[in-house]
Amino acid sequence: MSEAAVTHAGTQEDPAKRAQILEGAKRVFLAEGYEGASMSLIAREAGVSKGTLYVYFANKEALFAAFIEDQCRRTTADVFEVLNGGDPAHEVLGEFGRRFLNFKLSPEPHAIERLVIGESSKFPELGRAFYNAGPKTGVGRLTDFLRRRIAAGELDIDDPALGADQFLGLCMADLMLKRRMSVIETATPQRIGYIVDRAVDVFMKAYKA
Repeated sequence: MSEAAVTHAGTQEDPAKRAQILEGAKRVFLAEGYEGASMSLIAREAGVSKGTLYVYFANKEALFAAFIEDQCRRTTADVFEVLNGGDPAHEVLGEFGRRFLNFKLSPEPHAIERLVIGESSKFPELGRAFYNAGPKTGVGRLTDFLRRRIAAGELDIDDPALGADQFLGLCMADLMLKRRMSVIETATPQRIGYIVDRAVDVFMKAYKA
């Protein structure tokens, strides 16, 4: 039996019950913030007893980390799937960039990021949990794609991890700061496409083999 199928108490985990708890936790964390959320409130929102909640999660910090990991895994699956394709690197990067920006601008990921940023100065462990489950994992998957294309002779990058960070930064130019500051709520597909196309152009000029 894998560790994922066992609770911290050592008993077998019910995936449906765990998902039910995480869905309740999401509603409470987004409404109340980390500090304002209590295990009692989360248990009530999830429709489980407080005892059941503690069977699955030892404390609020563990529950928050699991909530972040679950959200990142479920919401980014489609974004990163395109990196497994066999099209030329510039085409894959273009499609990936569009999916990535649409994801970053959408309401729920934006709300989670603002929650973490708002709470991480007081609770730095929340920032670390979010970084490890989200940005770090995402950069790692893009780095793996770049390494495959370097091995295939398409790209020439001395530091693939830095290259991955640079490409994501190019894609977020103009839009993400405005989104975080609530200057904009979203962007048109045309604007997203324009920014991503320019990002791919710059990236390929720098790193095309």
